[in-house]
Amino acid sequence: MTNLSAHRRIPFEAGQFDLVVFDESSQCDIASALPLLYRAKAVAVIGDPKQLSHISGLKRGQDHSLLEKFGLIDDFMHWSYAQQFLFGLAAVQVRSDAIVGLVDHHRSHADIINFSNAEFYEERLRVATRYDRLKTPGRGEPGIRWIHVKGACQLPPTGGAVNMPEVKAVVDTLRDLVLAKGYAGSLGVVTPFRAQANAITETVNSDEELSDAVIRQSFLADTVHKFQGDERDLMIFSPVVAQGVPQGALAFLKANGNLFNVAITRARAQLLVVGDRTACARSEIGYLSRFASYVADLASAKEQEEAACVADLGPDYPVVSNPERVSDWERIFYRALYQAGIRPIPQFPIEKFVVDFLVTNGERRLVIEVDGERYHRNWTGELCRRDQLRNQRLFELGYGVMRFWVPEIRDDLEGCVAQVCEWQRG
Repeated sequence: MTNLSAHRRIPFEAGQFDLVVFDESSQCDIASALPLLYRAKAVAVIGDPKQLSHISGLKRGQDHSLLEKFGLIDDFMHWSYAQQFLFGLAAVQVRSDAIVGLVDHHRSHADIINFSNAEFYEERLRVATRYDRLKTPGRGEPGIRWIHVKGACQLPPTGGAVNMPEVKAVVDTLRDLVLAKGYAGSLGVVTPFRAQANAITETVNSDEELSDAVIRQSFLADTVHKFQGDERDLMIFSPVVAQGVPQGALAFLKANGNLFNVAITRARAQLLVVGDRTACARSEIGYLSRFASYVADLASAKEQEEAACVADLGPDYPVVSNPERVSDWERIFYRALYQAGIRPIPQFPIEKFVVDFLVTNGERRLVIEVDGERYHRNWTGELCRRDQLRNQRLFELGYGVMRFWVPEIRDDLEGCVAQVCEWQRG
């Protein structure tokens, strides 16, 4: 139940429950939680401080004035209704070892979550998504695609911003997905501004064929706050930013990076960004500009992968961008593979990974990893878990994986090369 509905369902008795669990507590204000805390012997508070907080109708100045009036500002500043939320309060009430970080991310395609992982979570997350369960629009589709639309913003009477060329492009994209290509996964459109969400909803509803089709796919077009805690197989993000964007709208976006984090991570299989890529890249909104560059880099990496797969790099280990990562045994193994007729590509990037070697044979792909003594000396449960997730992701992307320990290569170089040759023949 919600915090505010508890009084209608359960008695107001101290310690009535052994444990009360607050979910989405970054959206929970402290005041509405107090009656539930009274009913609890123990509490578990679950939330993400990098997502949306509750909306306060109390101005910051009012909050400070009340705390000061009653002599509470020195000791209870962290209880501020306007500035604090339940998760933030709980985090300063307990020891650091009582805070459990949930690091395995299970919802989204790696292309989607990797940006937020770097931008908001200091690379603490591990992608544990089951790709076989994702409903992608087509085989081999990337996790993020940007559909460029040169838009134009207007300031509606209700405030915010609306971009009608972008509205049209969003609806055209929906028609292509659902009516032309027959995509059957759940769908949503998320945008920072209420006026834009309303314009998209109205345009979809005015198209009888489209509205009849998407209603079966849990379709919703709304602002980010409506999607907190929700998800869809495919999400369209309408950033609205374009020529003529109101200064108030820009200021709102600059001050609300968490809103963007929520918006782009509602998608499981694919995020389609429909908007003015040039305007977003040149905007003074730091995270949005970096996101535009990130999506461009994803597309560039795909092109580089395709070019690298047909390259012959020569018999000696080639120059790579991070030579300090390369062991002498990797260089020896490269030369031996090349002499056997194999054309390995060293230090090859695949999503967020860099593998020691990639070998190709037509449409087939093989990743080769050379694990040295230092790697195994530092091998821990965490490293084991990361290796499992890494291998799982590579398998899901269609790569085979071979691992060789340095002692194997040192003691039986010919046998190790023969294993790769056998894969090449197969």
